[in-house]
Amino acid sequence: MRVQQDYNVGIYCRLSVDDGTNNESMSIGNQRSMLSEYVNKQGWSIEKIYVDDGYSGTSFERPNFKQMIDDVERGVINLIICKDLSRLGRNYILCGQYTEIYFPSKNVRFIALNDGIDSLHSNNDIAPFKNILNDMYAKDISVKIKSSLHAKARKGEFLGPKPPYGFLRNPDNKNHLIVNHEVVPNILRMFELVISGVGLARIAKILNEEGIYSPTDYTDSKNHNPADGEFQPRYKWSMFTVRCVVENQMYLGHMVQCRKRSQSYRTHKIVRNDKEDWVIVENTHEAIIGKDLYDTAQKVIKARTPIIQKKEEPNLFSGLFFCECGCRMTHHARTATSNNDYFACGKYYRQGGGLKACTSHYIHYDRIYEIVLKMIQNFVNRLENDEQSAIREITEKLCVDEGKRFSTVSKELEKQKKRQSEIDYRIKRVYEDNVSGKLSDELFRTFQQDYEIEKSTLRDSIKTLESTLRELEENRTDVSQFIKLLKQFAGLDELTRPALMALINRIIISETKESSGKRADNREQTIQINYKFVGIL
Repeated sequence: MRVQQDYNVGIYCRLSVDDGTNNESMSIGNQRSMLSEYVNKQGWSIEKIYVDDGYSGTSFERPNFKQMIDDVERGVINLIICKDLSRLGRNYILCGQYTEIYFPSKNVRFIALNDGIDSLHSNNDIAPFKNILNDMYAKDISVKIKSSLHAKARKGEFLGPKPPYGFLRNPDNKNHLIVNHEVVPNILRMFELVISGVGLARIAKILNEEGIYSPTDYTDSKNHNPADGEFQPRYKWSMFTVRCVVENQMYLGHMVQCRKRSQSYRTHKIVRNDKEDWVIVENTHEAIIGKDLYDTAQKVIKARTPIIQKKEEPNLFSGLFFCECGCRMTHHARTATSNNDYFACGKYYRQGGGLKACTSHYIHYDRIYEIVLKMIQNFVNRLENDEQSAIREITEKLCVDEGKRFSTVSKELEKQKKRQSEIDYRIKRVYEDNVSGKLSDELFRTFQQDYEIEKSTLRDSIKTLESTLRELEENRTDVSQFIKLLKQFAGLDELTRPALMALINRIIISETKESSGKRADNREQTIQINYKFVGIL
């Protein structure tokens, strides 16, 4: 970079809670004063001072930092100065990209005053190591903050930004919740409507028609200033909002937290935790809903299957019958043009075959009834004829199937974890090659983007595989329990709802196989039954 006497200087100051606001030497005022004094002593012109107060250094999505980069692009400033490298940022990859690649390419001088870093000189070999140390500091602080919050969550302290609908912060203890009796009738009514068989979408419509404020509008109305005019609601109840209320264990008096987390201390992307990772502490505050009422509502929601037309008799297969795509089969009642009840894939019904979301998997109600009844009867008959042979056959099949699946999942998990480590190593190598000049900026950005995308995909896949392994380990088959259950239904000559719920987890149907000259009713379809205790046989 050529030496020049006149510079248009951009002073950059940043501070976040993670950096420690109690340290006076780190304050924005201190940074601005120290840097301004230094620039004036050099006889340079201060073009602009950029301040990001309260923004983490792990992210570069900061308003004034982005404004500074825009000014660099427009040629407004040609020297950037900050107190130290950690003020620029704490992501060592992106910090290195700015200081080693971007600023030099724009002929912008960079100074980190307290670190003795000046891009005009060549003695800056320590800069990459300082960037790494700053990144490690950010990671360490992130871990400590998460540990502290988890410790508080395990004590049952409320840590959310605002209380759930139906609760208020205790004025004497901000981490304790008290009941908001003003909206309790609305919550009780939602649970009662669910139990009476009213769907979630219909409940939302009822609440909107009656002018009951949604949770967000209710909070906004309480904070509304009458001087601004009459409050105007903006958010309506939706099926999702109603579901959030009727499935929330907080109404039982339990504290439920850590349902979401930051995916990385660098990206700050929020992702949902698996339910087993939630922190639930029971009996931390006054309950709004009784356990019996809550449990009954959950059973109704879980078992509910949409029926297109009303029937007098309930659907036997409600909540049990699934398409091979994973979506529930939708029950369609008989109409003027169709003499039989039938089932079709719910995804196909909602999105249509034109979108190729799935196919109809059409099957008559009477046909699925007959198939399921015969499959259960065959098991019961084999058990009555030769119990020991039936037990041996089931056990052998389950052991082989489970062993193969466990081995397959374990190998794939090991393979993906190995690839994840390999990508971390490659990201480090391309960064080093770029800094040393062996790799162009364009190729560096391409490699970096591709690797980050693959890493994100691998993280999700590894999480799924680990969950599958846990399920395989936990759900050990219990043939004796299954046999004991089957014996209760000896002589079964018709299907009943209690029998299906006792014996079956789910029924899965495949699409009909094409066969010329055959009617749809006679085409072959594979039906699989996932039984309690033993799974698919």
